[in-house]
Amino acid sequence: MIKAIFYSKFDTQEGPKVVHQVPDGAITFSNTAASQPPFFTFSDISFFVIPRQELCGNLIQVCTNGYRILGYPICMKSPRYDRNEFIFNFCLVLAEEEDFSSYKSVVQKLADLMHGLEEQSGFLSRDHSKSGEGKVYSLCETLMEDLNNYCECMIPIDELNTLNIKLFPVYPNPPPVRAWQVPLFTVRYQAFLDENWDLTLQRIVPHINGVNSIRIISLLADTDFSLTCRAIRHLLYYGCIFLLDIFSFSAIYAPTALFSSTIAADENMQRECARYVNTLFASPMTAPTTPAAIPPGHDKDAVWPPVGESMPSRGTDSIATSTSENISPTATPSPANTSALISSTRSPTDPLAMSTNSIGNREVVDGVGIVELYASLKQGQSVKQWYLQHSRQLAHIDIRRFITFGIIKGFLYRVHKYAIATGNPAPQFKSGATTPRSHYQHSGPSSRGPGTGANSPYASSAGDDPPPIAQHQQHHHNQHHHRNHNYRSEDGKDKDRASVYSGSRSAPLYDDDDDEDFIDNKDLAKYLDGMHCFDQICTELEISERELTARLKRYQGEVLIVHR
Repeated sequence: MIKAIFYSKFDTQEGPKVVHQVPDGAITFSNTAASQPPFFTFSDISFFVIPRQELCGNLIQVCTNGYRILGYPICMKSPRYDRNEFIFNFCLVLAEEEDFSSYKSVVQKLADLMHGLEEQSGFLSRDHSKSGEGKVYSLCETLMEDLNNYCECMIPIDELNTLNIKLFPVYPNPPPVRAWQVPLFTVRYQAFLDENWDLTLQRIVPHINGVNSIRIISLLADTDFSLTCRAIRHLLYYGCIFLLDIFSFSAIYAPTALFSSTIAADENMQRECARYVNTLFASPMTAPTTPAAIPPGHDKDAVWPPVGESMPSRGTDSIATSTSENISPTATPSPANTSALISSTRSPTDPLAMSTNSIGNREVVDGVGIVELYASLKQGQSVKQWYLQHSRQLAHIDIRRFITFGIIKGFLYRVHKYAIATGNPAPQFKSGATTPRSHYQHSGPSSRGPGTGANSPYASSAGDDPPPIAQHQQHHHNQHHHRNHNYRSEDGKDKDRASVYSGSRSAPLYDDDDDEDFIDNKDLAKYLDGMHCFDQICTELEISERELTARLKRYQGEVLIVHR
């Protein structure tokens, strides 16, 4: 906000002088505003306001007494002036701690306009009006009022000249985006989607649903990866999206220091979270009682659910769909928007205020239960292990949304896994012990396209046991046994298969040793410095986390896996 505007010039008799000031008395003492003390002493900064000729034509700023003075002094030489030169400056006064980047162009444009007016008609040098009167004073007064109230102005000066200025907010540069990050919209992009948008933006926007990583979005939209990253940064610059981590049941999450002051103490946030993560708030016609399964004949390497198609949702997507036709049923809206969307569905007696709630005779996790679940997350415990311990309370909770809510609000953080090559030789296994290659089971073939591998939002757990949301079906076992006739095991018997649900997609588990050998030690070594998380390694090498762990066990040297 502009505190004051003043016009000063070099007087051949008095030296640097304030001709007009808005408001009166802000820069120098004024009889019309005797009660207004000046913000600072003008004589202390007059050297910077009316500087030497060498400094004219440059942006000058000076801070004093808690204020910042921005000016762009102009020196004009002509025989018609006393001493053959005329030096003037229009300055803005701002609070010292306020961001002034958007006002730099205002000062420069105002100086350039006055320079042109002075050359045309001597607009400034012929102005002999008293302080607080005349066209120049009116110009300064209108400029300050319009910029403070409307952030723009259009002031006619004469028949040929008009002062047009608009303040544009300057946001900080967005951080670089990574292939393994997952964007999530915080606004309804359908409300401002325009056919004149950049073509890359138009193609990637339908695939931004809080599930697909940037690499997957690039593949699904069939766009260049560098252009996709640039488009994502553009949306990030204007605050339209969040960047999240790839969700996985093998990931570890823990509360931050903000936990006690946010979700643990804020009842409104607890209600918002309950509406966002409880599947029981979905429409009875669309909310399934079990996780959605891939229909027969669907390509296991394709993204499921298909982007843009309706399907039963486990979260509050159906609520968003029923309250607004513009929201995609497969998109993951932000918690803030979900809270606003379903506000009309709340009854006068909010069921979330009760300690025990029911919707259709089904228990709902309330605020206390939500806080307890978040508090039980800790380091050293994967989401899979946490789910097994609280499977009863999580029966009607969308796990992905539950974790995402905490990340967005800032009271949860992801504990990443890093691999470090120590340089020591690989440890020797005892005689008779199974080798890592023979006993380790990993998930499926390496991904060469969207929907598979650890860069997929549906990547399966990295543990040796099936993930928590899993259904062991003998039908799948027999089907995979006949389909994968080359499958080998140490004891000559087929190992159990499991259809793993991570989100809403299933993936078969089986050994495929030959598929891992395409990654040589040289390619893998550059990631083993402790600076590359597993998400990055899996995304760039296009393998799953289970495949990466198995490959690290066969690395030529000792490799340590650390969590931080």
